[in-house]
Amino acid sequence: MSFTKGYVNFSEFFKIAYNAAIVEPYANRFKILSEKGDREGMIKTLIQIPYIENIKIVESYRGKDNIKATELYRKNREIIAKDGIMHEETIKSNILIETLFKASVTSRLFLDALLDCAQTYYNSKAFVKCLKYCECMLALPESLYDKTAESMNDFLERRKACVQLERECYKNLKVSSSRDRNVRKKYSGSHNVPFGDALLSYASTIPTLDGKQHTILKSCSDAITLQFDEKRGRHLIATRNIKAGSVLVIEAPFAFSTNREALDRNCLHCHITLKLSNSVKIPCHFCQTVSFCSEKCRREAWEAYHQYECFIFDAFYGSHFEQMQHTSHLLLAYRMIISGFLSSNNEQINNNMEKNNIPFLNDNFLQHYVTTTIKEHNDLGTNEVYNPHDYRTILNLETHCTKMEPSINLNRAIEAIFLAKCFTFVLSKRNIVCSKEYFISLSVAILHHLQAINCNAYEIVENIYDKQTHVWVPRNVGGAIYPSVSLINHSCYPNIVRHSYPSGIVVIRTLRFVGKGTEILDCYGPHWLSEKKLSRLEYLWKKYRFLCSCEACTHNWEYPLLEKMNYKCKTCSNIIGIIELNEQHTPNVLGKQCSNCGRRIDIKKLKNQFRKSVEKRLNAISKMYEGYYQQALPQLLEHIQFIEKFFTVPNMETIKTQQCIIQCYNQFGCTSQ
Repeated sequence: MSFTKGYVNFSEFFKIAYNAAIVEPYANRFKILSEKGDREGMIKTLIQIPYIENIKIVESYRGKDNIKATELYRKNREIIAKDGIMHEETIKSNILIETLFKASVTSRLFLDALLDCAQTYYNSKAFVKCLKYCECMLALPESLYDKTAESMNDFLERRKACVQLERECYKNLKVSSSRDRNVRKKYSGSHNVPFGDALLSYASTIPTLDGKQHTILKSCSDAITLQFDEKRGRHLIATRNIKAGSVLVIEAPFAFSTNREALDRNCLHCHITLKLSNSVKIPCHFCQTVSFCSEKCRREAWEAYHQYECFIFDAFYGSHFEQMQHTSHLLLAYRMIISGFLSSNNEQINNNMEKNNIPFLNDNFLQHYVTTTIKEHNDLGTNEVYNPHDYRTILNLETHCTKMEPSINLNRAIEAIFLAKCFTFVLSKRNIVCSKEYFISLSVAILHHLQAINCNAYEIVENIYDKQTHVWVPRNVGGAIYPSVSLINHSCYPNIVRHSYPSGIVVIRTLRFVGKGTEILDCYGPHWLSEKKLSRLEYLWKKYRFLCSCEACTHNWEYPLLEKMNYKCKTCSNIIGIIELNEQHTPNVLGKQCSNCGRRIDIKKLKNQFRKSVEKRLNAISKMYEGYYQQALPQLLEHIQFIEKFFTVPNMETIKTQQCIIQCYNQFGCTSQ
C-alpha cells in the first residue's frame, strides 16, 4: 500500500497503532471496555491516539500503464509479422491479454487489443472466446470515447468489426438467426450456454431444494426449521425424516472475498476457474489486479462492490494479515459493510436517499440494529422472515465480543478503524464528506463484522482432481458469510456437508439419515477422523468459545476403528451382536434375539445382504474412477441407507461410503484443472 509523503504503509501503521494502544492512558481503559463488549467505547478510545487520528489513506492499487501496454502490443505485432509455429498462437494470445489488462480503457490501444483478442480466437476457431471479447467491446459506453471525433470513429469502427465477428461466430456454432436473441440472452445470464451441439459448462448446475422452500427461512427447505434454547442458542432441526443426499440449504453469500493467490486464476465475482479451455480473462476498467470470466461478471462486480474498493484494493492484502488468516478477512468485512448499507432491504433509507449518497449515512438505522433487542434477535427466522440479504441477519451473528481477550479485540478494532478510513476515503472521491460521528458508527459496525467473521465465515473452495489418487482435493478460493448456514451448530461427526458453486453459492446436503427432531450439524474444522479429542476441544474453545459435547466427543471415538461392526435391532436399535469385516466364513448361527424387544434377526441373511451392499459401494467406486459420478451416487446412497438401518456408528463402512459421497459432491460443485 502507498501513502503520500510523510505517511507509512499499513503494516507499520498497525504496529505503531498497536504499540500506542497497549500503554497508558489507553490500555486499561480499552481492556475495561473490551470486557464489557462496548464497541463504541473501544473505537472512541483508539481514535484519541494522535497517530491513529491523523493517518491519511491514499490510493493503493495497480493502475493502468499505457507505456508498458504499448511495448507489449509492439512485441505482439512482431510475432504476427513472423511465420509463426503452432505454440506461438498461445504466446500471442497471452501477450494480447496482458496488453488488455495494462491499457487504459479510454485509449485506442485498449480497443485495438480487445479487437485483436476477438480476432485471434476467431482465427483459431475458439468461437466462444471470441464471443466473450466481442461482448466486452459491445458493452463499452460511447461516452468513454466522445471527447474527439477521431476517438469516436476508432471506437465505432472496432465495434462494427466485433458485430461482424459475433455474427460469424454464431453462424459457425450452428445457431440459426431466429435463435440468436434467445441464445444471447442465455449467454449473458448463465454459465451453461447451449450452442448447437456444444455445451459450454463451467460448473455443474446448481441443484434444487428437496421439498418446498421454507416460508420464513428463505434459503432453506421446509424439511428443517429454526429453534432456540439457552444451551444451544439458535439452531436448525429436522421437521421430518430426511434421507441421505437431501439438499437442505442453497444460499448465496451476503458478502464474500477472494484470496490473494486466487486473484489471477479465478473470476473475482463468480470465482469460477479461468483455466478451462473456453474461459477468458476480462480486465477491470481501472486496475490490473483482478480478473473476470465475462463482461457480465465485471459489470455486476463493479455495481455491487468493486467501485468502492478498486482504488484501494492493495490495502486488503498486506502480509501482516495473510499470516493471521488464510482468507482476506479485511476485504470480507469491508464488503459486508458495503453489502449491508447498499442492501435493498434498507428501504426506509433508500426511499430518502439522494442520488450518489450512501445509505449508511443515516446513523439511526445503524445504531438501531447494532443495539438490537433479544426479542428482535429471536423473531428473525421464527416469526419474521429470515432473508440472507437482510442486514439484520448479519448484525445478529454471534461475535463473542465479551469473551475474547482484549488483545484480540484490540487487533480487530485497529483493523476496523483502518477499513473505515479506507471507505471514507473512497466516499470523499465521490464528494461525500463523513462527520466524526458517522465515522465512529461505521467503525463500530465494521468491528462487529470482523468479530463475526472469526466464528461465522466459511471457505469458498474449488476442487482439483488428483489423477494419481483419483481424489478431488479442495483448494480455498476465498471466504464468505452465509447468514442461514451460520445458524447450524457444530459436531465433530456432522450429518451435513457443504459445497461451493459459482458466485459463492453454498449447497448443503445430508451425509446420512436425519430423523425428525434431530439437529442439523456441520463441522467447523476439527473432525474426529483427523483430530484427537483434546486438540478438537482446544481449537473449538479458542476460536468459538464452546465446549463440544457431540457424539464423537462424548464417547471419545478414535480413528482408526477396529475391523468389526455392531449390528442392531431395526425395531429398537439395541445392539445384538458383532460382524467381523475380515471374517472369511459365515458362522453356523441362524439367528439371534434382541434382548430388549425380543425381535429375532437372521445373521446369515444379514451377512449376505451386507456383502451384496458392499459390492454396490465397490461398483460405485469403479464408476467414480471412470468419471461417472452421477451414476455412482445413487448406489452409494442406497448402500449407506442399508448400513444405517442395521449397524451402529461409528463403523468403517459408513466412513468409507460417506467419503465417496463427498467425492461425488466435490465433482458436482466448482472444479478446476
